[in-house]
Amino acid sequence: MKIIQIIGRSNSGKTTFITNLAPALSAHGTVGVIKHLGHHGFALEPEKDTTLFYESHAAISGGVDYEKSVIIRRDGDLDSALETLCNAGVDYAILEGFKSRPFPRVAIGDIESENIVLRNPSIEDVIAALPEFEDYFTVEGLVRELRRECDVSRAGAILTFNGIVREWTGTEQTEYMEFDETVDALVESLRQEIESVPGIIGARFHHRKGRLYAGEDITYIAILAAHRQEAFTAASRAIDRLKRELHDAEE
Repeated sequence: MKIIQIIGRSNSGKTTFITNLAPALSAHGTVGVIKHLGHHGFALEPEKDTTLFYESHAAISGGVDYEKSVIIRRDGDLDSALETLCNAGVDYAILEGFKSRPFPRVAIGDIESENIVLRNPSIEDVIAALPEFEDYFTVEGLVRELRRECDVSRAGAILTFNGIVREWTGTEQTEYMEFDETVDALVESLRQEIESVPGIIGARFHHRKGRLYAGEDITYIAILAAHRQEAFTAASRAIDRLKRELHDAEE
């Protein structure tokens, strides 16, 4: 999922720009939009059932009609919202605001900021610059990508793996592990190796970069296979090679 962040001062035209960008992006994939409400908050309609459920301390309150569904979650966390969009199969997440989060961004107006990819662009400029925006991954997002892009008619299994930073190995403690851009070439080689195993229909592999602390996710793998044993074999080989060539070297 691509994250396309739009920033600008109040009344700079961010919302108008997004309402024009969203349909243009929809021609390339599914679109989600998240707005930073900040101190304004979001007013729930009084006495409505979904509001009453939320006020009764439900973690999630929702309603479904013939055209749409509405979900109210008891958190104000951008990362949770991004995870929800990615897990739902969204290809492009447009963020309005969230200036404190350092995503590559589009600036509307004269606002000063870091990580600006485009300033006052046309919609066509944004579409052309999509490779410059940040990718966001979840395991479920990789599974949806496999289902969307591969022939599942002969598939009998989807295997997923989520590797995390282990804090304790025997008596040795790991505070963090750190990975740079050089991990990408190995990950692509591993993906190709997985797909070369007979019976594997498709594979998706993502390895996070930067400083990752104990308990944080490192690796996401999703494998589509004709039979479960083929998926187990391919995953085991790839994970062993990843650990041998990269993770052991970091410890």
